[in-house]
Amino acid sequence: MILFYMNKKSIAFKLFFIAIISLSVISCVPYSKIKYLQEKEGEAQVYDFQNKIPDYRLKSGDYLYIKILTLDEKSNEIFASATGSGNRDYVTYSDQNLYLTSYLVNDSGYITFPLLGKIEARGHTVTEMEVSLNKAAREIIKEASVVVKLVLFNVSVLGEVKNPGKYPVYTNRLNIFEAFAMANDLTTFADRSKVQVIRVENNKNNVVTLDLLGKDILSSPYYYLQPNDIIYVEPMKYKTYGFEAFPYVLVFSTITTALLIASFFK
Repeated sequence: MILFYMNKKSIAFKLFFIAIISLSVISCVPYSKIKYLQEKEGEAQVYDFQNKIPDYRLKSGDYLYIKILTLDEKSNEIFASATGSGNRDYVTYSDQNLYLTSYLVNDSGYITFPLLGKIEARGHTVTEMEVSLNKAAREIIKEASVVVKLVLFNVSVLGEVKNPGKYPVYTNRLNIFEAFAMANDLTTFADRSKVQVIRVENNKNNVVTLDLLGKDILSSPYYYLQPNDIIYVEPMKYKTYGFEAFPYVLVFSTITTALLIASFFK
């Protein structure tokens, strides 16, 4: 009888250790699945990656902030009142104010600017727009100078990131790692080999899948993001069975249960 109880106790402890080992295995994510920019096996290390920063071409739906400055105070007031901006020294540049005081590139690809009329914008860079508007403004006032900025530049980061959401961008270019930094990085269970970028091109939604585990991403044409890009990060397949942090509470409860079972057989 004593031997029977000892065998039962031995079986209980074996089951307990099997459970602990299984729990440790499924709760861990391999290092190779979370490390960015890995070297491919058998290839020489590469440190230089050619990635020309693209000149963003304006599309329908983009917004431009345009300000015309002259040496004549009265002319400044005319342009300010014509654009509805009033005294800009006291304007707070929130997204709402930028929406009201900026110029939409319409479906036909034009903006309509007071005193200057319709100006083609689609397909042009911001720099080209500055040149075009400067030329048009100086036909009215010789000393005019025009400032053009692309505004309401947003990217959306969704899926397995720590802080998903829509983020405003206050620079003329943003790469994909900077977007993830704004979202406080990817979670442990993000599938870094399946990051999707959704981009509108020629009035169509294009979806491309990027692999952040390899260094090839540094020369991808999708490395730099464009306004209104959507980034979606897929979860790993075994996320349901894993834990981002080691589950101490579950382990301790398992130990307690095993001890109770052992005590019962004893």
